Parts: sequence; C-alpha cells; structure tokens
Amino acid sequence: MPVQIKSTKGNKMFEHKNLDGTWNRVVSKSDAFLSGDILETRDMVGTEPEKIARMQFAVIGQYLVERCLPPEALSETWAQDAGKLPWWDSVKNPPHMGIIADFNSHNGGLHRIPFDANHNVVGFASDGEEIVLGKGVYTVTRKSDGKELSAASQSELRALYFA
Repeated sequence: MPVQIKSTKGNKMFEHKNLDGTWNRVVSKSDAFLSGDILETRDMVGTEPEKIARMQFAVIGQYLVERCLPPEALSETWAQDAGKLPWWDSVKNPPHMGIIADFNSHNGGLHRIPFDANHNVVGFASDGEEIVLGKGVYTVTRKSDGKELSAASQSELRALYFA
C-alpha cells in the first residue's frame, strides 16, 4: 500500500500502513530545525516494546538523519550523556523502500546525498549545527557563541560542545 498523505488543517500528516503507535509511530518534533515530525521505530524483537531501544528518523534540510534512544522504560537519554539527547547522524544512503523511505520522501529528504569532500556533513548537533568531517577531524560551529570546535571523534566533539 502506498503512503497516504492526509491534509489536516492545512498541514500534511505522514500516514503509513505500518504505523501502529507502538513499534512504529510518529512523534512531534521538538526542534525547529527539523523539516517535519520524527519517525520512531523499534526492532520487533520480544514482546515488550517499552524495553527495546528506539531509532528515531527525521529530515533536516534534505538530509535523512537518525539517532538511537534507550528504551522508554529507562529514560529519554543514555546514562553516559548526562541528560543530553543524542545528536542526529546523517544517513548517507537512505533506503528506497519501506516506511523510512516513505517518511524521508514525505519530509523532502533526498534518496541519495551527493558526497562533497569540501563540506562532508556527517550529522547535526543539538541546535541543528552541521557536523562536518574533513581530513579526519570533526568540526562544528556552536550557535550559542559562534565558537568553532574540532576533535578527532564525535564523542570528543560532543564533550567540547557541552563543556
């Protein structure tokens, strides 16, 4: 069954046959830099979805992005992140079929992100800032103070960003 787009008060709403509210659901976006709402999915293993880690997908600009959250029974954030939500990682080769592909298309995401060696966007930080990888170094310019931060790994960059 193809994706159905239903108009509600002028806003287009993502609908799909696999949205069941438990294993696959749409949650309201919390960040203005997202192009639409967030698709949240769980691997269908076990019988207690609230105990299974969640993958979230969104579109920023034309990039399909993803992040992994802990099971709802634990928290909204991972214990090692001190209450900060994970950053969004770019999906370089988005799927062409299925609920994620349909969600990506619905929100204006491309099915193939062209590689730009001079501006290789690998993710997005907390305020939607681009995380760029160049010559083995991750770089982000923090919106709050305009400071450019660089590190050898995204986890080091994240520590600098929140310091």
